[in-house]
Amino acid sequence: MELLVLLPWWLTLIAGAGIWLYLRSYPAQSAGADMQEIIARFALLALQWMCFAAAFVSAIATITRRLTFASAKDIEAIRAMSWREFETLIAETYRRQGFTVEETGGGGADGGVDLILRGKGQKAIVQCKHWRQKQVGVKVVREMFGLMTHEKADRVVIVSSGTYTQESLDFAKGKPILLIDGKALARHIREIKGEPAAAPTAATAPAAKPVPQQVLSVQTQTAPACPTCGSAMVLRTARKGANAGGQFWGCSRYPECRGIINVT
Repeated sequence: MELLVLLPWWLTLIAGAGIWLYLRSYPAQSAGADMQEIIARFALLALQWMCFAAAFVSAIATITRRLTFASAKDIEAIRAMSWREFETLIAETYRRQGFTVEETGGGGADGGVDLILRGKGQKAIVQCKHWRQKQVGVKVVREMFGLMTHEKADRVVIVSSGTYTQESLDFAKGKPILLIDGKALARHIREIKGEPAAAPTAATAPAAKPVPQQVLSVQTQTAPACPTCGSAMVLRTARKGANAGGQFWGCSRYPECRGIINVT
């Protein structure tokens, strides 16, 4: 049932309808049916209703995600969300960028990983910090960076509705760590929606820093061509050796081709 819920609602609905049509087309032979046939039909009937139930749950989840994303009009609206809505918002934001998103629930045995992203040849772990006032400290960033190797991920992403301490920003420099604060998140969501940037609330308000292109993307640099075979390269993270934790460009045809370019 858990696997069926992860599928698109329309797919499980079609599957359920297909099983229903099959059972309608081939009615059971009450007199000559053996035990094996009875069990098989019962299993199909159970699967049919599981598909219909999964389609209903998946459709509700899809509507909830879309409503949550639509309600994120500005930073105030984002900060007014519950922590669960905030996590749903981040997951939906990544889905709309073409990533496959696994929602882990976070805060449990996984050590605080809320989302796992896969796409563009990379894997990233994400932690969502719905803190309205408190700044995200360096301890959180260090812990997530430590989980990167354990999860065999290429990048760490932390998204907060608040801000980060200077120590956190300093620690993230030069590492495959992306820190997203609340204002940058709100601006990027507006870009995804195709809405114009919000005007400053006062004439004296400082100009907002420009949002980098693909600020929530796992890979933000243009991939170079492999110097060995000419294929596109993928940004990877060294997991051992003297450069452990550092990044380099590796050939997308690895292990057939082992061409690399160091990230300067």
